[in-house]
Amino acid sequence: MQYFAQRAWGDAAEVSSAGTWAEIGFDATPELRRAASEYGLVIPRHRPTQLDDAAVKQSDLVLVASQEHADWITRRLGYAPPHVFGLLQAAELAERAVRPVGETHAQRLGAAASALAMEHQARPAPLRTLDDPWAQSDAVYERVVGEIVRAIDALTEWAGAN
Repeated sequence: MQYFAQRAWGDAAEVSSAGTWAEIGFDATPELRRAASEYGLVIPRHRPTQLDDAAVKQSDLVLVASQEHADWITRRLGYAPPHVFGLLQAAELAERAVRPVGETHAQRLGAAASALAMEHQARPAPLRTLDDPWAQSDAVYERVVGEIVRAIDALTEWAGAN
């Protein structure tokens, strides 16, 4: 998710990746690299990092892959932060939310979480989990990467961040 968002948002956002159960020292799988290359993305050496409370609190927007990740954040912080969304959930909300306001791409991306939260409060969208392709077939990797790309593209277009 990180590399697609970085490519789409460029310098308008600081994009990072962290897991709720990061396997430090593991790199992206060959299957993920192949699937990403179908979308013109070359994934550099990936260095997994562990998500922590400070990273969640300091971020304008946190996009998670699964309900399990959102629940992990809620358990850690003791509350559900209003700027945490599932990636697919955020893309769905963006289809009907008011576009974030700002003069620059960075300002609009910074306001995105508030606009998504307002729409979610008015008309909730479920947090749909992305399938974990780990140890699955190339077809599963390709499908999941496609879902990620489409969701990032939808958010990018909505926020006017490209």
